[in-house]
Amino acid sequence: MIKTTRAAHARNLIGPLIRSTYRITVHDVDSVPASGAVVLVCDWPNIAAPTVVKAALGRPVHVWAAGPAALPGPLLSVTGDLAVPEGRPGVRVLRDAVRYLDEGEAVAVCGVDDVGYAIAVTGAPVQTIMIDAPATKRPTDPPSRKASITVQVGPLRYLPERLHSSQPTRNEVRAVNEWVRQLTTDARPGRFEVTG
Repeated sequence: MIKTTRAAHARNLIGPLIRSTYRITVHDVDSVPASGAVVLVCDWPNIAAPTVVKAALGRPVHVWAAGPAALPGPLLSVTGDLAVPEGRPGVRVLRDAVRYLDEGEAVAVCGVDDVGYAIAVTGAPVQTIMIDAPATKRPTDPPSRKASITVQVGPLRYLPERLHSSQPTRNEVRAVNEWVRQLTTDARPGRFEVTG
């Protein structure tokens, strides 16, 4: 419950700031369940991804981030989020992500490729979040102020029952990772049309 409160406070504080910094348009946000465990897989490896995801969605979300999206690591932990330490295994982060999902919370994944274990163990459904934003020179550079950012939320997808396991094997974890990779590939820009 404390973690949900931190995620809600972060959304309430960061959301207005990010929405005043960028012009964010969100499509199909109503498809995100209002409660219950869900893994939201974000395809944008930018440093601004965690804050844009929090600002775009209507429910508190914990962000599990790696790479450029995890650079504000200490800040992420204060807001109930999870930053994978660079060059070190993220075992504690994985354990916390599984706990959040077991408690029925939403976890957004930014820049993390290996989510199979958390999904296999919890059986949490998955949604893709595709973000269309102006290109930056480096992923560690946020988009310029007042940039237009489009967020497309994909449909809720349920893990095939054969892959759900309280003690998944390596092959099952790989299969779940591949399932998530395929969902993300199928949802990439160009596969949907944004009208406005």
